Amino acid sequence: MDIFLCAFCQRALWDPVTVSCGHTFCRRCLGGDLPSKCRLCGGKSVLLGSRTVACNVLLCDLLEKCLDKGTQVARLKTDLQELLRSRDYRAALRSVQKGVALAPDDLTLRLCRSEVYVALQQYPDALEDLEVLCRQKPEESEILTNDASPLPGTVMELKSDASQNLKGSNSGKELTALVSFEGEPLQDLMGRKEVWLGEDASDHSQAALSIPEWLRKKSNSGFSAEKERDFEEGASAAEAKSTQEHKPDFADLLSTSDLECSLCIRMFFEPVTTPCGHTFCKECLERCLDHRPNCPLCKQSLREYLRAGKYNTTLLLEELMMAVFPLQLADRKRIHQAEMAELSNLTKNIPIFVCTMSFPGIVCPLHVFEPRYRLMMRRCQETGTKMFGMCMYENGKSFADYGCMLEIQKIAFLPDGRSLVDTIGKRRFQVLRRGHRDGYHTADIEYLDDEKVEGEELAELQILHDCTYQLTQRFYEHGDTTFRQLLMHHGPLPEKEEDIQASPDGPVWCWWLISILPLDLTRKLTIFSETSLKARLTQLKHILNVILESRDYNS
Repeated sequence: MDIFLCAFCQRALWDPVTVSCGHTFCRRCLGGDLPSKCRLCGGKSVLLGSRTVACNVLLCDLLEKCLDKGTQVARLKTDLQELLRSRDYRAALRSVQKGVALAPDDLTLRLCRSEVYVALQQYPDALEDLEVLCRQKPEESEILTNDASPLPGTVMELKSDASQNLKGSNSGKELTALVSFEGEPLQDLMGRKEVWLGEDASDHSQAALSIPEWLRKKSNSGFSAEKERDFEEGASAAEAKSTQEHKPDFADLLSTSDLECSLCIRMFFEPVTTPCGHTFCKECLERCLDHRPNCPLCKQSLREYLRAGKYNTTLLLEELMMAVFPLQLADRKRIHQAEMAELSNLTKNIPIFVCTMSFPGIVCPLHVFEPRYRLMMRRCQETGTKMFGMCMYENGKSFADYGCMLEIQKIAFLPDGRSLVDTIGKRRFQVLRRGHRDGYHTADIEYLDDEKVEGEELAELQILHDCTYQLTQRFYEHGDTTFRQLLMHHGPLPEKEEDIQASPDGPVWCWWLISILPLDLTRKLTIFSETSLKARLTQLKHILNVILESRDYNS
C-alpha cells in the first residue's frame, strides 16, 4: 500500500500527476500552479507543452484496481473537505459525484452533495438528494439535524431551525417545515410560496420567506471553524483506518497486462509519462516522436517535450513492477540487455548510414533528420559503442561493397528532433552480407588491413611515401580559391607519421588527400578498397603529377 502513498501528504494518491522529474504527487498537493521545482528531488517540475495539469492515466486505472472502495471513498472525502474549505464548490461537486457513484448508500456523501448544491444555489437538486436520502433511511432522519455538516448554514441548519420552531406547537395547527418525512415530496415544496418559521402567521418576529430565498440566505453563512475541523478529522480518521485495514496483495489484483506499453505490447521498460498523462516505454515513445511530435494516443502536441530531450522514468511504476512482478521485470531487462548486446556487435548486423564516402581519421559531420537514422544514432549512444558504418549509394545495390566505420564524437539535438552529429572515420570494411533492422540498413562486415612489408620493400615504400607527401604539400600550398574553401571543411594537411605501417589503414594524410581530390566517387572507392599501401601511394602520386602539371601549364 505504501507504493501508492503521495510523497508529500503521505496519503493514498488521488488524481496522481507525474511531473517531468519522474516523481508523482496528488494533483491537489501540487496546488493550482505547478511548482517550479520538485518537492522531493529539487529538479525542474514542469509539464512541458501542457496548459493543464493532466493526471497520469495509467496510475488512475491502477489505483482504481488496487484500492478498495472504502479507501477510495475515504480518500475522496479528505479531498472533498479541502475543496469545501477553499470554497471551490464546482470541483467539490465533481468530487462528491465520484463518491456517490462509488458508494451510493453512503449517507454522508448524499448529505454533502445536497450541501454543495445549496452552495451553488441549485436548490431543486439539493432537495431531490435529501428526498432520496430520507427514503433510504427514514428511521435515521436525525442525521439531517446533527452537527456534522461540512457546510453549516445550509440545508441541515435550515432543517434544524424548522424543527426547533415545530417544537411546542399546538397539535391542531399545521405548520410547513422545510423537510417532511411523511408529507409530500421535498421537491414539491419548491412550489410553495412561503415557509413559516413562527407558530402562526401573526407572529411577525419570524419572517415568512420563500424557500429559494431562505436557502439562498442561509447558504451565504459559510463554515464554522469547529465544524470544519470535525469534518476534516473524521475524513482523515476514516482514511487512516481504511488504509491500515486494507493492505492488498497487488499480485492478486494486477496482471502483467496492466503494466504493458500500448506501443510494443510488452511490459514497460523505463516507463516515461508524457505531459498529457500517457505512459510508454522510453524507446517506444522516442521512436514515435521521430516521426511525429504528438502523443501516440491522444495526439496532443509534444513539441516542447521533444525540445527538452529529457525523458525521466516514472519512478512509482518502476517501484510497482519491481515489487509485484520482479521475475517478469528481470526477464524484460534480460531481453533488453540481449538486444543491446546484439546492437553492440561491430561485425554482425552493424548499422549502415547510406550517404557518402568517409575515410579513416577524417572528420565527417552529419545532419540527421530521417526517423530511421535518428533511431540509429540513439542506439549507438545507448549501446556505448558510438559507432556505425558509412557507405555510399551504388546503383544496383542498396549501398556499396566497401565503407568506413564512424565514431560519434559529439551530438547536438535540435528542438524538432533533428540532430547535428560530429563523427570521425575509424576502420575500413568490406560488406559480406546486407540486411535491415527497424527501417535502416545493416551489414555483416570484415575489416580491411593493409599488407605489411619488410626489408628492402619497406625502404622502397618509405621513399615512395615521402615523395608522394612532398607532392601533396605542393598541391596543398598552391591551391586556388575553391581549394581553400574546401580546406575549411576538411582542415589542414595532417603531419607525416613516423611509422607508415602503424595503422592497418595506412597514413591518415593519404585519406585526407583522397577526400579532397577532384575524383569521381567510383575512382575514390577503388583506391579506398586497395589493401596495398604501395599501390595506393602509386595511384596518388600519378594523380598529383597530372594535377600539378596541368596547374603549371595553365599558369
